[in-house]
Amino acid sequence: MEGAIIHGGEGLPDIVVRPERGILVRPERIEDVEFGTLFTPNMFRMRWTDGHWHDARIEPVQELRLHPGATVLHYAQSVFEGMKAYRQKGGDIVLFRPEMNIVRMGVSARRLQMPQVPEDFFMKALRALVQAEVDQIPELPGTLYIRPTLLGTAPQVKVAASREYLFYILTLVSGPYFRGTSGRDPGAVCVFVAEDRSRAGWGGTGGVKAGANYAGTLEITAKARDLKCGQVLFLEARGAPLRERRVEEMGGMNVFFVRDGALYTPAMHGTILPGVTRDSLLTIARAEGIPVHEMDIPFGWVEDGLKDGSITETFACGTAAVVTGIGSFHFENGSELRPSAATPGPLTQRLFHRICGIQFGDLPDEFGWLRKVC
Repeated sequence: MEGAIIHGGEGLPDIVVRPERGILVRPERIEDVEFGTLFTPNMFRMRWTDGHWHDARIEPVQELRLHPGATVLHYAQSVFEGMKAYRQKGGDIVLFRPEMNIVRMGVSARRLQMPQVPEDFFMKALRALVQAEVDQIPELPGTLYIRPTLLGTAPQVKVAASREYLFYILTLVSGPYFRGTSGRDPGAVCVFVAEDRSRAGWGGTGGVKAGANYAGTLEITAKARDLKCGQVLFLEARGAPLRERRVEEMGGMNVFFVRDGALYTPAMHGTILPGVTRDSLLTIARAEGIPVHEMDIPFGWVEDGLKDGSITETFACGTAAVVTGIGSFHFENGSELRPSAATPGPLTQRLFHRICGIQFGDLPDEFGWLRKVC
């Protein structure tokens, strides 16, 4: 489709497709790729000025030119998304529930007073870029990770919404999220419980995918890594005893607990990102007759369940890692707690293989989640 023009729709720019050809970055062993580091050669980009979108194109990846006073650099006016394209066993290239990511990015943009990318146009841009990079998409367990991003770019050092914006989409060749795992089973990580750091507060931006949400977790995440923990569990931001504080989410993943054969996950209060994988697992579990509870979960409930063995499994989920078992929870005082079953447990594995089976074409798409690209 090199040199093609894709009609953008009424009031929207046409997409000019001029990709770089002949560069294959896909490695022989996808398991050796560090997640988030292997970019494909092309990107989508367009700009917002004077109240409308323009200059939409797919072209070779290039550095961004920003004024040193750009709003994003001083006041973190940026939102992003994360989704994947999959090469199914039958040969089709598909996206998994991209409408949810598109809608969620619109919600994020509204929260930060940014212009929204029209949903139909967003989908056209996604499809066109994935088609341009189709040769880069690896076989299972590899995927093409997709990162749409929206930045405020106007030069202004004042607390106000930008007047100019850049929207772009990058794609990356990706294997397992956690190094040392195969990507063909859930794997397991240990988790550090953040007792003196919080990810989000009431009325803040915890429920949207704003870049600043993640910057605030970097210090505690580095501490967790020093303790050989792969993730951080965040609790609600209030000055209550640890046992009374509600469980929220990981640094970039939702969390689940299995107790007495039922599935438990924190309820949404605007401080937790409504994950696409989270929603998918809840849908699958309900369809399979597994009891599901979305509820406020005090950390004391987790602590007691881990100590008395009633919590048999815990796992985290997200687009990048899919489903990952949690083998242990580590605390500031050096103590740790573990679920009573081996990690990853049977329900964790069951849900992992069910969702991956749909994504990679081993199982039927009974929920209508896949969108064929080519």
